[in-house]
This record gives sequence, structure tokens and C-alpha cells, in this order.
Amino acid sequence: MAKAKEITGLDCEANVLDWADKVLRVRFGEILEKREMALHSESIEGVHDMRVATRRLRSALRDFAPLMKKKPIKKSKKDLKQITDALGAARDQDVAIIALEKLRKKSRVENIKNGIAELIEQRRDLREQAAIGLPEILSATALEDLQKCFDKAVDEAVKHKKTAISFNKAGRDVVGKSLKEFCALSDHIYEPFIDEPLHELRIAAKRLRYAVELYTVCWGKQIEPFAKEIAEMQNFLGEVHDADVWLESLSESLRNGDDNRANIWLLSEFVEKRTKNYRAALKLWSDWKNTDFIGRLQAIIVRTKGDG
Repeated sequence: MAKAKEITGLDCEANVLDWADKVLRVRFGEILEKREMALHSESIEGVHDMRVATRRLRSALRDFAPLMKKKPIKKSKKDLKQITDALGAARDQDVAIIALEKLRKKSRVENIKNGIAELIEQRRDLREQAAIGLPEILSATALEDLQKCFDKAVDEAVKHKKTAISFNKAGRDVVGKSLKEFCALSDHIYEPFIDEPLHELRIAAKRLRYAVELYTVCWGKQIEPFAKEIAEMQNFLGEVHDADVWLESLSESLRNGDDNRANIWLLSEFVEKRTKNYRAALKLWSDWKNTDFIGRLQAIIVRTKGDG
């Protein structure tokens, strides 16, 4: 995953809206920088990196939303979600193809390998279909128009509202809120066979991580290890969710009578993969409890200066 561009040049004790203005424009610029790679690169990482860039911007908009006028940025948020969804449809197939190719190499049974090869071709067809709309939605003209609307919306949302708190104080509020939301869902880690609650916990971990990363520029090295560990939790839970999607799809195929050996073998492999990643997430959560991870993160938030 491409690292977010570091944002510098403003005092962390400055008005949060000064920061919001700069952060949002830099994050939008990152989307524009990823366009060529997403459309023309042979590497699948181009689509992934642009999708991550849009998600980072949308996360920043979510975190700054309580401090800004909401109406001006409403349309931009909708347009950005449309881009994220289009990239996500292509990325989902890329991830599926990678997973199937790895498993095909793992199998030593020829008819299973052949069955997986057929599934890979089906996924490639779906990938081509998902990519059909990308040139239009990511055209230079479309993104230029979106940028103009976005810049105008930010001007109105940020510069025409009076907010007295500092970036540091806003960070304490935003990260504190995201941490509270994550903790409220944390008991879902003990519900291994219910996929939706675990998925909700993953989304909460992602939002917490993005919030922490947004304020790393002010909180520095003391907060960086927390962002990395939260990213680990997000990754483990993400792998669990991906396996759940596969298990649902493969189970449906088997229920419909498509009980070829490849589907049966893949079902067992994804059960194993899900178990492995769920176990890793559970262990990490146990480590967090033993080391008071949440308490230490809360302490950093409280210690941060800048009451605005």
C-alpha cells in the first residue's frame, strides 16, 4: 500500500480549519497522482493505490465533517464514493485472482488445478467488465471537473465557518471518538462464526487507523507504533472477511450442484485461511489487553497539548 504523503508547514496549535484546508487538498492531489497508474499500468497496484487514496480523503472528510459546513461538500463526497466503488469492483477481482493463483500453485491434483484455472478465467472476465467504466469515471476531464467542484466546496465549507479549536485539540476529539467506536464493537472479536460483526469491527479499525495516521504529523513517533498495530488488526480481520465472502460463494455453488473437486478443495482451504487469520486477530487482541494497548493510546491522546 502506498504511504500517504506527509503534510507539513503548519503549526499544530493552528486553527484546525487551516489544517483541514491543506489536508483535504493534498489528499485530493494524491488521487490525481494515481490516475495514470490506475488506468494504464500493467501492475494491479495502480488501482489499489488510487482506491486507498480516495478512502484516505473520504476518511479525512469524515473526521473534519463536524467542524465544517456539511452542505457544500455533500456532492463531492458522493462523487468520491462513486470513484471508490468503481475502483473497488476492479480491485475485488484482482484480489480474487491472486488468491486463486496462489491456491492453484499449492494444489498437487491436476483436476483441481484445472478447476481453479476455470475460476480464474471467470474472474478475469469479471475484472474486464469492472474495468469498462473506469476510463470514463477517471477521465482527465471528469477529474478536473471534480477538482474544481471540490476546491469550491472546501472553500465554502472551511473558510466560511468560524472554529476556534486547534488541530491538536481536534485530533484528540477525532481519535478519541474513533477509539470509542472501536472499543464499543470490540466484543465482536469473540464471535468467530458471525461474519457481519467482525466486518464492522474491521471497518472501525480502519477508521481508527486513518484517524491516528492523520495526526501522526503532530504526535510523532509516540503514536506511530499504534497505527501499525491497528493496521495489523485491520489486515487480519480483512482476511477473515475475504474468506467469508469466498465461503459464501463456494457454498452457494455447492448447494446449486456444482460439486466439482476444485470447489470442495477451495472451501476447505478458505476455512483454514479464515481460521488462521481469526486466530491471529484474537491473539493480537489478547496481546493488546495484556499490554493495555487501549489505555496507552488513550493516555497519548490525553497528554497531547493544545486545547484550542
